Amino acid sequence: MSKLSVESVFITGTSKGVGRGLVKGFLELPNPPKNVFASCIDPDNDEAVELRDVASHNPSVTLVKLDVRSDADIANAVTTVQRVLGQRGLNLLINYAAINSQLHGLESLTRADIMSHCDCNVAGPLLVSQAMLPLLRKASKQNETQPLGCNRAAIVNMSTGLVKSKFSLPGERRFSYVLTKAAAAIATVMMSRELSPDGILVAGMCPGWVKTDMG
Repeated sequence: MSKLSVESVFITGTSKGVGRGLVKGFLELPNPPKNVFASCIDPDNDEAVELRDVASHNPSVTLVKLDVRSDADIANAVTTVQRVLGQRGLNLLINYAAINSQLHGLESLTRADIMSHCDCNVAGPLLVSQAMLPLLRKASKQNETQPLGCNRAAIVNMSTGLVKSKFSLPGERRFSYVLTKAAAAIATVMMSRELSPDGILVAGMCPGWVKTDMG
């Protein structure tokens, strides 16, 4: 099995929690990426203080303003990646950004809550992946001697253990979060089938239970 040796990675939702941890993890690899794009809704706000500190000590890190619910932000993010990478293409996209309003039970649901989760947790990773696809295809082409995997070109959609065969653990009542994560898991399978002929791996990953604002 080849070791993880990714030349470039773009991660959404990196201002805190698992997203920020992923940025640090890549930087600590024996062979860290030449370019780490750490995106979040606002790299200049108080929530991103630690992320800015990481970037200030690591010239390989580029902070990117990206709200995955904004088409304009997505387009600007692609422009930034293209400017930094030039003709090299993007090796790995990690769609981590998500929301979880923590509303519990059927009676607490609102249309606004359901739709906001759909926009961020389903449309967000799909449209970010769509926008980055030309860059991923370029990396796949340039590394076509590599086997299918993250070292060549890949999309990883961060999932959750709540998405089981029964779609929810006993007692779980966060409808908006669990249902949109289930939809995202189905989208991951569909993306995998469509993009594998291009030499692009698509996979879902659950980080396990992590003590963050979400959990």
